[in-house]
Amino acid sequence: MRYELICCLRYTYRVGSAGGARLGTSRVCQSWQESWRSGEDLLTNFWKSVVLTREIGLPASAYSAWKEWRATYAADVFTTSGFSMNLSIPKSKFAALLLLGFSVPLVVGGIAGEATAQVPSGEGIPGSGANKTAAYWITQLSHEHYLRREKASQKIKELGPVVIPDLVTAMNQGDLEVIERAVAVISDFAISLEPADDGNAWGTLQALAKNSVGRRALAAKAAMDEVATSRSQQAVDLLVDAGVFVGTRDFSVIALQQAELLVEVGEEWNGDVKVLRWLEWVDGIQHVRVSGKAVRGSVIRNVVRMPDLIAIAIVNADAAVEDEVFSSLNKMERIESLDVRYVNITEQQGDIISRLPLRTSLTLMGTKISSAAVDKMKRRLTGLLIQIRQGGFLGVSCYRQEQECRVSRVYPNTAAAEAGLLFQDTIVGAGEDEISNFDTLQEAINKHQAGDEIEIRFLRGGKLMKANVKLKRLEENKIE
Repeated sequence: MRYELICCLRYTYRVGSAGGARLGTSRVCQSWQESWRSGEDLLTNFWKSVVLTREIGLPASAYSAWKEWRATYAADVFTTSGFSMNLSIPKSKFAALLLLGFSVPLVVGGIAGEATAQVPSGEGIPGSGANKTAAYWITQLSHEHYLRREKASQKIKELGPVVIPDLVTAMNQGDLEVIERAVAVISDFAISLEPADDGNAWGTLQALAKNSVGRRALAAKAAMDEVATSRSQQAVDLLVDAGVFVGTRDFSVIALQQAELLVEVGEEWNGDVKVLRWLEWVDGIQHVRVSGKAVRGSVIRNVVRMPDLIAIAIVNADAAVEDEVFSSLNKMERIESLDVRYVNITEQQGDIISRLPLRTSLTLMGTKISSAAVDKMKRRLTGLLIQIRQGGFLGVSCYRQEQECRVSRVYPNTAAAEAGLLFQDTIVGAGEDEISNFDTLQEAINKHQAGDEIEIRFLRGGKLMKANVKLKRLEENKIE
């Protein structure tokens, strides 16, 4: 900017009249350059030059050059330093700087010194407080020059999310440019800062999208999509780094396994509960399995915040679990399926489960829940598919539509696989029970706990065969 001022002075020298005006303008240029090289700030240089112009008087033709320069940049400096340069001067013998020069002896000492003291970091911002700084740069969001608007956006970002309320106020009063830039700054806060420490940037975008109309609402909604996408990817990366599985694995509902996209917090998890806050930003995943050491209230509290979650499996807790493991599930609007396996459930916890927003199925397997608690649960959850199993698991699926129990799948690493059962075998007996279809097989197996040994009778190629099997726990296979 100093270079522009010097060029402007040189221009006035070229267009000025001969003699004293040329000589005087040359003196101003020389003084300006000497002050510049000595390191004095911009305003001090300006006022020194004005003092000189008082003595010389520039030609009227020079005024147009100064006016043009002021329109492009000088106004930022002078109007924000407490001195207005809005001059209305008719054509005359003397130009703008001459008139300014006459007023300098009255104000130059006070204004120049005060302005210099009030400009933080040489940016031309009045006052030293953060509020004044923010207010100034917010006014520059609609500046006529692009680079100035860009600089204003950057300066506001540097001030941090404390400026968000001021940005919202400016959006209500400003033009389209202010709205777009204010929303972009708020969005940047939401993306660059952790959700818990974003200064309510996300909440502000939500409020704008919900309560505003027109361009404000559209800009806020677009920003929310951008933030959500960014946070979702960041969430997956952080969770995986902490040992949380995010991907495709077998997931059991009513003891039937199917490959699903899921989140699993289990033995591989490093125990960092804080990172689980990011589960709130994992979208598009409906299934979660919590197992082993992760079966605790502090984990479930974060799990239920997943936006698309509908199915939960809580499995393999070696010790008694706190009531919060189940009461936290009440924060969900609906639960399509809940599987609790090998987790001891007290009568009080059974009562909590019976009050959950369950919609389709409930499976309790190896929970040692009392029959009285089960009866109470069934009375409350009418219309819900409820299966209570002792915990033994054979490891086959059969064709449900057939009037026999013909094996459609043998799951690997199960009792059935170890006993040698094969695809298309027809199971006709299990222990003391006769088997006529898959439902009767499930009922027979449900009487037994993991570790029990029973005899399985089956037909293979029309020949009756027998196998003694030791039932295991239901463990989903991992698909990596």
